Amino acid sequence: MLALTLSAGRWQLERAAYKLALQQRIEAAAGAQPVSVQSGLVGDPASVAWHPIEAVGRFDAGKVVFLDNRLRDGVPGYEVLTPLRLSGGDRVLLVNRGWIAAPRQRDQLPVVETPAGEVSVRGLAFTPSQRFMELRAGTDDARRWQNWTIERARERWSLDLLPVAMLQLDAATGGGSGTGPADTLSRQWPRPDAGIDKHRGYALQWFSFAGIGVIVWVLLSLRRISAQGAIARHSGDTEVDGQRDLRKGV
Repeated sequence: MLALTLSAGRWQLERAAYKLALQQRIEAAAGAQPVSVQSGLVGDPASVAWHPIEAVGRFDAGKVVFLDNRLRDGVPGYEVLTPLRLSGGDRVLLVNRGWIAAPRQRDQLPVVETPAGEVSVRGLAFTPSQRFMELRAGTDDARRWQNWTIERARERWSLDLLPVAMLQLDAATGGGSGTGPADTLSRQWPRPDAGIDKHRGYALQWFSFAGIGVIVWVLLSLRRISAQGAIARHSGDTEVDGQRDLRKGV
């Protein structure tokens, strides 16, 4: 049990350290100039994550997907995922365009305009998590997905997707409908480095449990030693009394 609580405490500290490093990387990237996706993203996807990027292309209105069960301030809704076919090539960038509240009826999807024509989009490079929980497989349909990865989108759409996606920061410019004031999607993205203090607090709790376990073990050990001493003394006293009685009988 002691090893388990110490291991849990160390894991929480490691999570806090990871998020602290991530926080420093995000803050360092926040002031950087956006990198054009057309010019190519250098390095592995993890190294460019949360760096500002921009792209020019055309949204594929036939492949708009609603990511289910996305809560914002307790309000259920969807995030809108759409591939952007990049101008000047055959590559495709997956764009998370923002959040919208869900209709009252579960069988209905929100009405979201997709920008027409060539548009310019600005956002943050993003790699979706590979780790998520699915209560039941096969619940996705063509327009409503529970979870997503770039690999899943590649397989379902048969598109040459870039290894990073974009979290769109503001309305697309250029093109036709669905841009500018007509775009009502919310783009207040939660920071992935949140919860550093929470992890530290959990680590303190686990280490406290370990400390309490040690104290309890020491107290029980002392009580056992004391009990064994009392038994030994009682046995000694009984033996002495027996010897006295024996002498008296003689």
